[in-house]
Amino acid sequence: AFQAHIEAALGHALAAAGVCSQEVADEIDAARFKLRADLIAEEEKITKHDIKAIVNCIKRTLPESAQPYVHFGATSYDIVSTALSLQLQTAVRELVLPRLRALQATLLELTDRYADTVQIGRTHGQHAVPITFGFMLSGYVCRLGDSIQALDHLAADLKGKFSGAVGSYNALSVFIDDPESFEKAVLHYVGLEPAPASTQIVPAEGYIRLLDELAITAGIMANLSHDMRNLQRTEIGEVRERFEPGQTGSSTMAHKRNPWNFENIIGMWKQVTAQLINANLNISSEHQRDLTDSASARFYTIPLASVAAMAARLQTVMSKIEVDTDAMQRNLHLTQGAIAAEPLYLLLEKYGHTTAHEVSKQLAHEALERKVSLYEAASTSPSIADYWVKLTDREKALIKNPETTYTGLAAQKARAIYKTWSNSV
Repeated sequence: AFQAHIEAALGHALAAAGVCSQEVADEIDAARFKLRADLIAEEEKITKHDIKAIVNCIKRTLPESAQPYVHFGATSYDIVSTALSLQLQTAVRELVLPRLRALQATLLELTDRYADTVQIGRTHGQHAVPITFGFMLSGYVCRLGDSIQALDHLAADLKGKFSGAVGSYNALSVFIDDPESFEKAVLHYVGLEPAPASTQIVPAEGYIRLLDELAITAGIMANLSHDMRNLQRTEIGEVRERFEPGQTGSSTMAHKRNPWNFENIIGMWKQVTAQLINANLNISSEHQRDLTDSASARFYTIPLASVAAMAARLQTVMSKIEVDTDAMQRNLHLTQGAIAAEPLYLLLEKYGHTTAHEVSKQLAHEALERKVSLYEAASTSPSIADYWVKLTDREKALIKNPETTYTGLAAQKARAIYKTWSNSV
C-alpha cells in the first residue's frame, strides 16, 4: 500500500509538471486501491522483482493512455526507500507513540497517587535509604518521556528520495527542467522531505537512529519490568500483578502468582535489542547500491511491532498493579533503623568526628548483629557520647525514625515530575 501510494504521488507530480494530464494522475491514484496482494505475489513469481510486479498490476487496471506514466522516470528504490520511510513514520506516529503515551499517562497517575508512600530504596539489591514508591515510578516517567520525544523527532526526520538510479537525477534531467524541485513535489504528496544526499537509496542512518531509540525505549520498559518483577518476590511482596479469576501461576504449584507479564516484556526487549545488530550492519551499501540490506531491512518492522506490544502490555498490567503498603512498611523497618547509618555519620562529621564513617559502619553492623535499633546502639555507645549530646532533637529523630524523617526530596521530586510531564503530554 505504501509503495503504491508513492507511485500515485509520482503521477500527481508528473501532472503538475505538465508531463501527463491530471486525469491520468487521478487514474493512477485510483488504481492503487484496486490492487490485491495475492495477485501481486503471483506477478512477482514471474517478474522476480517486487516493484515491477506492483507496476504491472497497476498498469493492468488502467487505460493504455495512462499506462506509460506508471513508474515514469523512477528507479525501484525511489519507491522502496521512500515507502519504507513513510511506513516507519506512520507506524511510529499511529501505533507506537499512542501506546507509549498511554503507558506514560498510567505511570503519571501512579506517581501522583504514591508520591508520599514511603518505600525502602535499594542499591545492589540491598536496603539503601528511604524513597517513595511514586519517586521510583517518576524516574520512568522521565525516561519514557524522553524516548517518546526522541521517537517523535526521529520519525519526523525520516527522508525520502526521487533522485534516480544512482542519486544524481540522470533520468529526470531528460524531461524535467528542475529535477530537485520535482523530487520535492513527489515527496510533498506523502509528507516527506528529500534526503540531502542519496544514492539509489536513502542513507541508512535515519532508520538506524530510529531503531536504536526503539531499543532504548524497550530497555526502559524492561528496566521497569525488572524492578516490578523483583518487588513481587515472595520475600519482598510490595507489589502484585492482579490475579484474574481462573488465572493459574503454575501447572503444579498451585500457590504461585507469577509476574509473567513483566517477564514477557523483558523477553521481548531482547528481541528488539537483537535487531540493532541487523540495522547497524545495513549502514554499508557498496558504491551507489548493493542488495545486501534488501532482505535484512524487511525486519525493521519487528522492533516497532514489539515496542508497541510491550507498551500495551505494560500499560495494562501497571494500570492494575496492586501495591501492598503494609509490606513496604514491614521492609522499611526490617533493619531496625540501620538505614540511618548515612545521616548518623554525616551528623557526627558535622560535630567534628574524624572517623565518623567507620564508627557509623561499626555501630550499624553491631546493631544488626545484636538485633537492636541503630538508635539504641548509637545513643548508648561510649565511643560517640561526646558527639551524640550535641545532636538536636530533630537530628536525633533522623536516626530514631529514618523511615519517616529521612526521605529527602522524594515526594517533592515525584510531584514536580508529575507536574512537568502532565503539562507536556
